[in-house]
Amino acid sequence: MTEQEVYEFYNNTVKVIYSEIEAKNNTLPVELLFEINSAFDHLKRIHIDNESEELQSQKAYSHLKRGCLDAFKLKLKYFNDDVSKIYRKKADLRIIDNGQYLADFIQAKAEIFKIAKEARLNEGKMDTELALQEWSHVSVLIDSFEDKFFNPEKLHWAEKQSFFHFNANFWLGVLAGIISSVVVTILFSIL
Repeated sequence: MTEQEVYEFYNNTVKVIYSEIEAKNNTLPVELLFEINSAFDHLKRIHIDNESEELQSQKAYSHLKRGCLDAFKLKLKYFNDDVSKIYRKKADLRIIDNGQYLADFIQAKAEIFKIAKEARLNEGKMDTELALQEWSHVSVLIDSFEDKFFNPEKLHWAEKQSFFHFNANFWLGVLAGIISSVVVTILFSIL
């Protein structure tokens, strides 16, 4: 591995996922900064300490890969938090797109979790290259999911419809209770 390849990996992969994480909460977790710092410390050793470019580049690359893997996991965590917020909304998701929204939502979420689990298992088997590919796939699926399902207009519409539906059912229930009470009172007064 060369220093140039490390910089290319940093520019094309690390910076992209780190930017997404930073944009989410306007902060970069310190664990990710430690990995970047460690990576560039190894690159510094090439020029300042005259150490082997191949060895130090490989070590730098390893730190950047670990940082990427952590960033992908953070992206999944943030995704889970956002999905939980949708579930906590007072919206009946079954009414969006005649029920297709919720069915597609559940299926797409399950696919993300399935591939994330495979990626995590491959990390445990020390196959970080495959894990990195799978985590990249998870990241793309999350982006697609967010584009399709985090639609504020549809969610707001469902919240309004659910509110009106709940209120209508509530008042119909109250009315039915009153009518039932009147009918029972009339029946008991006749008997």
